[in-house]
Amino acid sequence: MAVTALAMADTMAIGMCLPALGRDPIARAIPTGEVALVTTANLAAVAALLVTGGRLADLLGRRAVLAAGLVLFASGALAMVAGPAWPVVLAGRLVQGVGTALMLPSALALLLGHVPINQRRGAVALWGSATATGGMIMHAAGGQLLAAHGWRVLYLPLGLSAVALLLLVAVLPRSQVGQRDRPDVLALAASAGATTALMLLVTYSSRWGWTSPATLGAAMAAAGGFWLVLARSRRRAGGTIDRTLWRCRGFGWGLLASLLYGMLAFPFLTLAPMVLRERGMGVAEVGLALAPLSAAVIASSLLASRLTRRLGTSGGLYVGAYAAAAGLLTLLATSHAPVGALIGLLVAGTGFGLITTTATISGTVTVDPAHYAAAVGAITTARMLGAAVGPAIALAYLDCTAQPPGVGYPDVLIGCAAVAILLAVSALVRTIWRPTGGGIRSSEASPAPVSVSATPEDLERLRETLQRQRARLDAIARTAEQELTALTGTPRARPATPFLWTMTTPSSEGSR
Repeated sequence: MAVTALAMADTMAIGMCLPALGRDPIARAIPTGEVALVTTANLAAVAALLVTGGRLADLLGRRAVLAAGLVLFASGALAMVAGPAWPVVLAGRLVQGVGTALMLPSALALLLGHVPINQRRGAVALWGSATATGGMIMHAAGGQLLAAHGWRVLYLPLGLSAVALLLLVAVLPRSQVGQRDRPDVLALAASAGATTALMLLVTYSSRWGWTSPATLGAAMAAAGGFWLVLARSRRRAGGTIDRTLWRCRGFGWGLLASLLYGMLAFPFLTLAPMVLRERGMGVAEVGLALAPLSAAVIASSLLASRLTRRLGTSGGLYVGAYAAAAGLLTLLATSHAPVGALIGLLVAGTGFGLITTTATISGTVTVDPAHYAAAVGAITTARMLGAAVGPAIALAYLDCTAQPPGVGYPDVLIGCAAVAILLAVSALVRTIWRPTGGGIRSSEASPAPVSVSATPEDLERLRETLQRQRARLDAIARTAEQELTALTGTPRARPATPFLWTMTTPSSEGSR
């Protein structure tokens, strides 16, 4: 949980220090649009490599991938602290993004892999609350540090925290590697390249021009990369796409909800600091003004587990989406009234926490433990893609209408509320179509996905386990025969074939 808090604190930090970074001597000669590359480079690296990081964690071991991610994250943070030139700072943000993509899926997979199935919802809820805790700490304390010591000081505690977590990796329990297939390096590289091209297409297509060679090239690279990934995933194991995940109930619904969450939450989170700065707030005041939002996300994330048990995942998303829409519309109606703005932030934060936590629960609760990291990587990738698409559309709208953020902010809030209502309607339709809340409860009682997704290696491990159990039962049977013989004085004839062996013979398997 400390890993996700660290990642969210890093996301909030760059949003807070971006204006100060633009005035730093190392970036004075850099155009304003290119200064934002410190955000885009990090976001592109995270979105491009999350699925790859999750797949590698399942194939190579979660502790090893987590340790590698922490090393990269700490290195990037320290480059931000001491980077003497703009290319070093930009490279540091890129390296941090790669580290985050490796850390997040492996850390949550380690958590889910060592809790019973009936406690996974609670574990995901704690994970979601830890995410909001990182954001709230950065909002509350980051502004004060930034105002007193400059933007670089924000990355020193981030880097040191990553080093401290790295020292604790050795005490984490080992996770059993789900498969022994070698990773498909070509498919993994194609996935990262295609996602990066898609991120660049969404972010810069309006600036490049819709028919420019750069836009067309990015579109072709994204389409070709994803086609290659699908083609290779059909033919061989170890590819980027774990096809068994799509057989798990709720996984696709979790992907869609995560994508829509990114599209409705991140435009608000991106533009809110700009609007508050335009209204005369200082850096420290902006952080404190947004802290109630993170506090509400923490509280609602902890409640999401109980809510989904009562209403199912579709019901939980329905409640969260309508709360988010109500909070955003309240902010729109009472933006200049402090009490109304506080109420809007609390209600919107409650909706945000319910949506993101419930979407993660839906996408992971029925997944085989051997594929947790891949599932987490896919869900987080969908959220990050939404986080790229939503702000890009909002900023493109402001550019086309030539409005500053403070003037066009009401229109952005209306758009975010519309996406929230779309998610709520979708959840309502799914609740009516699947009265059990998406089939989570029934799937928890019957682990069908595990048997459907069994690989030859899984079957071999199952056979070995059954053989060990048969040996134990045979030993118990021999001991019982000896005790009976000692008591009665008459040896009893044992059957020629043990009972368990008769259950696993080819003939009995064929009859089943």
